[in-house]
Amino acid sequence: MLRRRAKASDTTGDADGPAAKQSEASPADTSAAGEDHADAEPEPPGKPERLHGPWDVSELDDSNPAHTAARLDLGGLRVRPAAGMKVQMQVDQASGKATSVLLVAESAAVQLMVIAASKSKPLWPQTKRALQSDADRKGGSAQDGNGPWGPVLRMAIPATGPDGNKGVQPSVVLGIDGPRWMLRATMIGKAAVEQAQMNQMMGIVQDTIVVRGDAPMAPGEVIALTPPPRPESATPVETPAS
Repeated sequence: MLRRRAKASDTTGDADGPAAKQSEASPADTSAAGEDHADAEPEPPGKPERLHGPWDVSELDDSNPAHTAARLDLGGLRVRPAAGMKVQMQVDQASGKATSVLLVAESAAVQLMVIAASKSKPLWPQTKRALQSDADRKGGSAQDGNGPWGPVLRMAIPATGPDGNKGVQPSVVLGIDGPRWMLRATMIGKAAVEQAQMNQMMGIVQDTIVVRGDAPMAPGEVIALTPPPRPESATPVETPAS
């Protein structure tokens, strides 16, 4: 179960326990109609849920060690992989742009994608409905749950494995609304079914910094990521096409 953490170093969670918001899907599943209104309130609902992360770059405090810790700079996201994790940039073939990043620890992974939103309206509620509809269309299921940042989706989608056998792909999707963005995190593999693995990936999500930028973007537009320069000692970064 995904319980809300009291502080950044606490990675305990409970996906079905009480809490106050969060599968892997294409960027199209996050699209939303509407305009970004400059005269709207600058802070979306739910900001108190992010007191210990993930943070917007504008919220960083140089006196807070959790904010100043070294991270992998991916442009729209700054992430801090655990030791030994693989980092895979997922690239959209049509645009050639990296749309998400996959952080993998053996058979557990979390996919991170950041999407532009309006100042006045959180994006996760309608994204969640779109994912539920998509799961129904594919003959799968999407059940509501609760996580550290509010509602989550526990998804099970029919899939064919590398050996050709048909089965079900479980995932847990979290959507975290911030100022003019939504961070979507998808727990995959053992991270979707084993508590210890899920807790580790929740810590990665919590420790993430979002850099949306000031350029006008339509709500629902995926914020492109950029592979970082890779020093010899850096975490390996792969860029497979999505």
